[in-house]
Amino acid sequence: MSGPDGSYARIMHRTVHIAPDGTRTVRENDGLRMHDEGWTWLDVTDPTDDEIVEIGRLLELDRVARDDLVEAQFPRVEVLEHHWLLVLYGLAVDDRAMRTVEVDFLVGEDWVVSVHEEPLQSIDHVFDRIQRPAFRVTGPTHLVARLAEFVGERYLPILDDLDGQVLDLEDEAVEGDPSVLPDIHALRRDIALLRRVLGPQRRTLDILARTMRDLDDPTRRDLSDAIDHHTHMVDSLDSAHQMVATVLDTYRGAAAEKMNEVMKVLTVFSAIFMPLTLIAGIYGMNFENMPELQEPWAYSAVLAVMAVIGATLWVYFVRRGFIGGPKLRDLARPAKAAGRVGRGLASAAMLPLRVTPGRRAGSDEGSSPTPTSGSRR
Repeated sequence: MSGPDGSYARIMHRTVHIAPDGTRTVRENDGLRMHDEGWTWLDVTDPTDDEIVEIGRLLELDRVARDDLVEAQFPRVEVLEHHWLLVLYGLAVDDRAMRTVEVDFLVGEDWVVSVHEEPLQSIDHVFDRIQRPAFRVTGPTHLVARLAEFVGERYLPILDDLDGQVLDLEDEAVEGDPSVLPDIHALRRDIALLRRVLGPQRRTLDILARTMRDLDDPTRRDLSDAIDHHTHMVDSLDSAHQMVATVLDTYRGAAAEKMNEVMKVLTVFSAIFMPLTLIAGIYGMNFENMPELQEPWAYSAVLAVMAVIGATLWVYFVRRGFIGGPKLRDLARPAKAAGRVGRGLASAAMLPLRVTPGRRAGSDEGSSPTPTSGSRR
């Protein structure tokens, strides 16, 4: 439970019991217990070995089931003799780095046990809401479906922010700013972490939906929503992974362009000064019989010739495009080139309606379209 300063109080375990008439009873750090009537949700944070043993005794779990609560596992679902196990990963509360926390759900006929190493906002949110009679849950399986839905929704703000960060990095990458590299690598690391978790998590929820054939309508609907959330997130992560790779390629291209500009300038200056150095080297040799060596205007004439040669070479290089020309960071701005660059697919949206040959737009709506050959009318 979060405090006024955003910190989390130490709650080792908490229970909510729902009686047959819908009455909710909440206890925190008041011992592990179950009830004879209705059903109970027991949420345990960072359990000790003694608590794991106590949970196993209370629920009559075998050694393998108890080990599942303490060992790190991938997202999975396993149906056991008198209960079933679901392993998901929630998003940890941390403003320094993105982390995921394993959540193990043990589900019986009249009880649910959730075990995780540290507080999770998604679990806290459901625990707060389940205390209200308006929060409808039909049983333990339905509660787990709601928990899976809220665990998935916790990732959605991150994915929304991810798209904006990628677009911002793309603008910086076009400029060839070296400070963009740490941000790119941080995004790649976080995307890889999310893909490694959410992909198996979506498959696990698919398996759960296929395995549990006797689900009621509310449970099936919420489980379907959880699967839809995870499918959307996995698709978004795949797209973001490709976009970040493209941003990295853009930065490399911009950095290479900058290096080419530097090399181009150095090459042009070298080419200009090469004939000037040749002339200066020839007239700098210690021979008496050099042409025009004794003339009073010789020094000025040589300087004039060297200036003409330098200016001629500079004009030649400019006309050949060796100096100046469009740059990647300029082409990326929509304002350049009278709006002809950077509009994306906006121009395609202004094209006239493409009518199928042999059929007028707005007529014969019930007839099937005729394949086109790529012509446009």
